[in-house]
Amino acid sequence: MSNYLIIVHSMKRLKERTENYQVHGFTVLWLMGENLWLKDQITNLQKNLVYFSENRGFYYWELDFKTQKLRLKTLIHEDLSGKIIYLQEEIPFGQGRLIEQLRLPFLSQKLLTIPLIVDLKLAEFIRRQLYYCSPKWLKLQEKYYQRGENLLNLTFERSFIAPLGLNLLEVFDDEIPLHKFTQIKQNINLYYENFLINFQQNSFKAVYPPRFYVIMKKQKKDMNE
Repeated sequence: MSNYLIIVHSMKRLKERTENYQVHGFTVLWLMGENLWLKDQITNLQKNLVYFSENRGFYYWELDFKTQKLRLKTLIHEDLSGKIIYLQEEIPFGQGRLIEQLRLPFLSQKLLTIPLIVDLKLAEFIRRQLYYCSPKWLKLQEKYYQRGENLLNLTFERSFIAPLGLNLLEVFDDEIPLHKFTQIKQNINLYYENFLINFQQNSFKAVYPPRFYVIMKKQKKDMNE
């Protein structure tokens, strides 16, 4: 069986198991073993194992039996090359009640941020992807051609990192392509919309949790009234 078929089968099985638990009234929370720990990039299967909260954005749980720790990776964002960034917290086994630790993403807490740097090699990366006929980038280039534009003419003088599922180069006329995650039932469209507003209007030197963008939007609305 090819790697592609294995992944498709795994995602189908994950969706089925998640929905079966939910039908019987269970809240599903997957704690991932070593084979599915996040590294520099995130797979489609891993994307369907992320969760979401207003305080932590996209987050992911990992179990490390060697170090006897539970890891929480939060504020997960992805750049145009597929590389991810996130914040990480480690919780030793036996430290407090497990149910309380698992509620951490939803507790009242201080504002989290991740500083950003501009990827000076991004334009060259896109040029190489088009040169080597990457299907993903050729498809995107076709969309730009249809609009009388060209990916190679874009400038990348600021960071193009965005929340999972949001490709900043695919947003046309403020229409954001929808992306669904198996474990997430909340409506994350507003998160994308508020993030995009902040991206378009600010210097964009850091990323924040969803609730930050809500606060900023409200403050701007109050100032204009």
